[in-house]
Amino acid sequence: MLETVDLEQKLRKSVYKARRPKLQRRLYTLQRACMNANLPVIVIFEGWDAAGKGDVQKTLTQQLDPRGLTIHEIQPPRTYETFMPWLWRFWLKIPRYGEMAIFYHSWYERVLRERVENGLSKQDLSKAYRDITNFERTLADDGYTIIKLFFHLSQEEQARRLTALESDPLSNWRVRPEHWERHRRYGTYVTAIEEMLKRTDVPCAPWTIIAATDFRWACITVFETVIARIERALEARGVSLPAEDAGDEPAPRDGQGYLPSADEQRE
Repeated sequence: MLETVDLEQKLRKSVYKARRPKLQRRLYTLQRACMNANLPVIVIFEGWDAAGKGDVQKTLTQQLDPRGLTIHEIQPPRTYETFMPWLWRFWLKIPRYGEMAIFYHSWYERVLRERVENGLSKQDLSKAYRDITNFERTLADDGYTIIKLFFHLSQEEQARRLTALESDPLSNWRVRPEHWERHRRYGTYVTAIEEMLKRTDVPCAPWTIIAATDFRWACITVFETVIARIERALEARGVSLPAEDAGDEPAPRDGQGYLPSADEQRE
C-alpha cells in the first residue's frame, strides 16, 4: 500500500491559508453535533518519526472545544501495566459518548515498535492482531467512529528532517538515538507497516495513508478525512448535518511541478 502513495503532493500556501480556517470551523461545528448526538470519535495518529504528526494534530484541534476533547500521547507501558491484559490501559482512555479522543500513537505500537524492537513471536503477533480487530469491532458495534491516519515519509525525507532538528539548538532535544535507530531499520518497519495496514484496514475502521512530505498537504488531507468520516457517521445515525459555510468547496491542489520556497515550508 505504501508504494502507491504519491509523496510529492504539495499545496500552495495561499490555498492552504484560505482553506484551513473553513475546515477548522467545520470540524468545530461537527464536534458540537457529535456532542448533541452522543457520537464518540477516536482519531489515531500513527506514522514515521518526524512526519509532522504533532504539528498537524495541533492545527486540527486548535479551534475545538477542549471540554469534549482528550489527547493521549501513548508511551511504553508502565511496570504495573505489564501485569494487566495489554489492551487494558487503552480501554481506560476510550472517550465517553459524545466526546472525541486523539491517540498520538496507539495500540498499534504493539505490532510495529514492539514487533520490530522486541521481536514478538508469531503466536504473540497473531494474538495481537486478533485482539486489535476484536477491540475495534467492539467499539464500532457500540457506535464509535474510528479514524486511523498513517503519516508516510520516504527514508531520505525522514533523514533530512531528523538532521535539521538535530542541528538546531532549539529542537535538538527532540531527536533521540532511538529515532536514528528506527531510521536505520526503515525497511524492516516498512514490512511491519504493510502487514499492519493489510490486516487491520477494515470497513468499520479503515486506514488513511497521509502523504506527509508537505505539511500543508498533510494537514488539509487530515481535516478532509476526519470531517468526511464524522459526517458519514452522523448521517448513519439519522442526524441532519449542520449547514456548511459558504464557499467551502474542496480546495484545488498542486500535485504537479510546484516547489514551494523555503519560507513556505511551514505555516
